[in-house]
Amino acid sequence: MADSDYEAMADDLVARGATRAQMMGRPILKVGSTMFAGHVGGDRLVVRLGRDTDAFAEALALPGATVWEPGDSGRQFKDWVALPAALEDEWMRFAELARLRAT
Repeated sequence: MADSDYEAMADDLVARGATRAQMMGRPILKVGSTMFAGHVGGDRLVVRLGRDTDAFAEALALPGATVWEPGDSGRQFKDWVALPAALEDEWMRFAELARLRAT
């Protein structure tokens, strides 16, 4: 997903109550002080869906989706799913689910 496509998605989420921020030089989205999505290295979108939710299982079942490992460190953030650019058609849906969960 091009940065401009991410920006358009972020604009839509901001209109729904999210705020923009930066973490480690990358754009993220928050509700209050809670980060729920971010555009990270490798042109992936990461979303905090919660490991015990149907949305998490559904997202993780998509081709190329993985549990997020920030910086590819091997340390998994078990409530987060990283969605590759190939799944950009799914990004908004899962980002909105993450936003709703963060409220």
